[in-house]
Amino acid sequence: MKKSILCALLGLALMGGAFGAGPWVIKHVNPDWTWCEDYVYTYATYVVGCEPGRSCQVGMGIFAFGAPWGEKIRFSGQREITVVGVGALFMRATDGKGQVRVAFMEKGNSPVSIPPISW
Repeated sequence: MKKSILCALLGLALMGGAFGAGPWVIKHVNPDWTWCEDYVYTYATYVVGCEPGRSCQVGMGIFAFGAPWGEKIRFSGQREITVVGVGALFMRATDGKGQVRVAFMEKGNSPVSIPPISW
């Protein structure tokens, strides 16, 4: 009995460590556009971050012909962005120093709602 309680507590501690890391997703990106996450919302707010001392760009929307077709924003540090509709987040390094770490997390959203059928 004591052994099973100890195992359960150990499991909770390990899971707590994994979840305690925070909701940030961290990726390594190059000067080429890198896919980060798909979205389908009426609108959503994300916070994006670029490694300290570096310059990045975030692109939103559908990716076609080598680039995202939505808004593209250059930033350093951390920035809040809003996405609309269907698309994806893409990021890249823009300072000519090669690969960079970027981070993003969803801050809030308004899901797409489909009205019921009027019979």
